[in-house]
Amino acid sequence: MLTVDCHLHLTDSSEQAPIWWMEEMYRPYGGGYVWTDGKAIVGILDRGGVDIGMVQGSDIRRTTYHPDFPDQRNVFVPNDYTARQVALFPDRLIGVANIDPLRDVRAGVLEQRRCVEEYGFRSSKFLPTYQNYYIDDPAVAPMLEGCEELDTVAHVNTGYSPTITAALRYGHPERLDLIGIRHRDLRVLVYINFPYVDEGIAVVARHPNFHADIAYFVGAGPEPLFDALDKLRGLNALDRVVYGSDNNDKDRTGGGQKIGTHLLDELNEVAERRDREPFVAAQIEGIVGGNARRLYKLD
Repeated sequence: MLTVDCHLHLTDSSEQAPIWWMEEMYRPYGGGYVWTDGKAIVGILDRGGVDIGMVQGSDIRRTTYHPDFPDQRNVFVPNDYTARQVALFPDRLIGVANIDPLRDVRAGVLEQRRCVEEYGFRSSKFLPTYQNYYIDDPAVAPMLEGCEELDTVAHVNTGYSPTITAALRYGHPERLDLIGIRHRDLRVLVYINFPYVDEGIAVVARHPNFHADIAYFVGAGPEPLFDALDKLRGLNALDRVVYGSDNNDKDRTGGGQKIGTHLLDELNEVAERRDREPFVAAQIEGIVGGNARRLYKLD
């Protein structure tokens, strides 16, 4: 069974993200961070027992700012860099385009097409909170339409980020509801995230073309993970849940808890304690691989 991690970030040095930005990002998780190139990502996959990783760079240059470091705004990991890392590990990594749709709408659409046609990327990442836009803004529509035309996945970030300029108001998943109404054939992967967990689950459950990225819960411990999966199961959406790790380096429990794929093995321990229905092997296999293979058309 081929397993997939849908949520991995490349950032290999302070040339791609300022130190202050990395420290701000990892402050809630104890402050420790590591630089990640393709080799480091493959190490994350190996330690998690995962076969394939969907890897992305970043472009947050337009909105990144710190008053103490006004000249250090270059949070930028180009798509060409992502493509080079994928080329080093073609059997383990698949590229995800990361484009700021508001820097230049037409250039963004052309870049999205180039990433698919030249590099074989299977997805585009949308970062409303980090890049300060609403996902249903008409200016973003051309790139969403590009995903539909190119038959790739629109992976959308929602909710909380520790970085100060990632404005929370842009990350409410309710904005995705209109996308689901307008684009019924667009494959959307929603990063379900605090503080909008129930809203994220609801919007995924409502739209059959929507899927749930559970990377937030992989860092939150077995109890919150069980709660989320149990709700998705109750709404008949468990076959649209996709495993992600967010680099498997963010302990959101506050207790130094080990995080990762092993949490899926602990789900039925939670079910037994709560006298709830256990998850069967086929459901777990779908979460760690089968659902993603279908979403990204990897089979």
